[in-house]
This record gives sequence, structure tokens and C-alpha cells, in this order.
Amino acid sequence: MKRLFYFLSLILLFPLFLSSQVNPSNILDTVETKKGKVILYKNYAWIFLADVPLILDIEKDSTGIIEDGWVNDRVRYLKYMKPDSIQDTVLYLITEKMKFCMPIPMKHLIRGFMYTHKGLDLRLKTGDTVSAVFDGVVRYARYNRGGYGYLVIVRHYNGLESYYAHLSKVKVNVNQIVNSGDLVGLGGSTGRSRGPHLHFELRYRDVPIDPRRMIDLDSCRLITQVFPIRKEVFYPYDWDMNAVYHKIKSGDTLGELAMKYRTSIREICAMNKIRSTTLLRIGRVLRVR
Repeated sequence: MKRLFYFLSLILLFPLFLSSQVNPSNILDTVETKKGKVILYKNYAWIFLADVPLILDIEKDSTGIIEDGWVNDRVRYLKYMKPDSIQDTVLYLITEKMKFCMPIPMKHLIRGFMYTHKGLDLRLKTGDTVSAVFDGVVRYARYNRGGYGYLVIVRHYNGLESYYAHLSKVKVNVNQIVNSGDLVGLGGSTGRSRGPHLHFELRYRDVPIDPRRMIDLDSCRLITQVFPIRKEVFYPYDWDMNAVYHKIKSGDTLGELAMKYRTSIREICAMNKIRSTTLLRIGRVLRVR
């Protein structure tokens, strides 16, 4: 194979790398050289693996979903994506080759998933190890000034992305392949944080999903191996069985409801698509949890 590489080096005067070649189906072989590993494509073009904008796992991603909207310099890769615009599909969370691991060994939940809080806050100590939940590729690994602090985002082979925020240190690089259980960072309290904890999110096509729909925090195991994607799994459509509603009575105010149900005025307004100045008519039913 080394002779093949040298032959290709002579006949190709410049690297013929096209975006379509990144698809795993176009990869012919990989070759070890003194300067590093090289990817060979079916049209006889080649490129050094280190120069590929996205490192692919050929066996795990045969659909090209890993490379869809791949960006390393911003958190969101799609704009204005809403649950209604996502097609129904099924996600295989684990297979014989793909496993699951809790992001941290402890399971103390500080704050849950809400309309105004798109993930779970899990208690940890500064310096505690944070692990990738599924196999995938690191899409984002840097300090985020939007409030996440040091943040790692891993794109998984089923299309999910996992977020690990408020880290004290990032231990991976963008485009790096990681396996379930691999170290991605160390716990901390960077960004908008009031103390050491891990802010953990799961998103599908940039739309957040409550991780508790997939993960049982008590047993630290997946609830299911196959997860259906429908509009109903996204907030505020989800968790209808656990939703709490309040029928407005005389004298009720948003402030009092927020205190009674241990939430916030902003959260109640967001869930019911109202404003803080909206008149609460007697008999109206509001979702409060």
C-alpha cells in the first residue's frame, strides 16, 4: 500500500479533496506513511487524515449524519430549528458496538429540564472526570461566552449531540473520535454558574430533549435502546404525564404561582406563551410545572 501512495503522490499534483468525498462511502482505504495516515478516495484523490475537517468512523456512520452541518466554531449548527420541522424517525441509542456511560458517576440532580433550562444540572466537585455518554466525534471544544463556560459538544452516530458545560478543563480536541466512557473534560464552575456542577444536554438537530426521557438517573441506565423521534418528545410537548396545571382563582398572581410550584414567572410564561403582564382570567388553566 505504501507503493500505491507514492504512485498517487506522483500523478496527483495537488490534493483533490471535495466535500462529497468526506462521506464514508467514498473512502477506498487508509495508508500509514512517515508523515502520518492518509485517506485514499475512490477517484484516487488523497488527503492527510490530520487535514480532514471531520474524522469519520466508517463502520459506525454509513449515512453521513456526522458531517451534516459540521462546524467547530459555534454551538448551534442549525438556525431556527423547531420540533414541527423535524421528521419522525427512530434513534438507536446503543448497539453491539455502541455503548452508554453516565457523564459522571454520581447522580445528584440539582436542577431539571425546563423551558428556560434546556438540560440537567448534576452535582460534582471541581476536577471530577466527565465522560462521553455515547460514541461519537467532538464537534465543539472551547470556552463559550454565551454562559456555558468551557464546553464540549459531541456529535453521536445516531444524530444526537451531547453537551458538557461549565467544565474547568477541556480534555479533547475538535474532530476527535471518542468512545462511550472516554474523558472529555473536568468538572468545574466556569461561565454562568453558581457552583461546581455539570450542565448536561442532549439535542437532536439543535432541538433539546430532556435527558430523563432516555436515562434513568436512579439506576444510571438507559430507559430504552431505541428512541422514537416525534414532536411529542420535545419540550413543551413532552412529559405531559408529569405536567402540573393550575386553574386560576380570584387573587392568583404569577409571582404567587411561581413560589407555590417552585418555578419562576419566566418559566410559567414560556410554557403558556404569555407575558408577565398578561391578565389572569378566573377559570383559565395554566401549566405550572
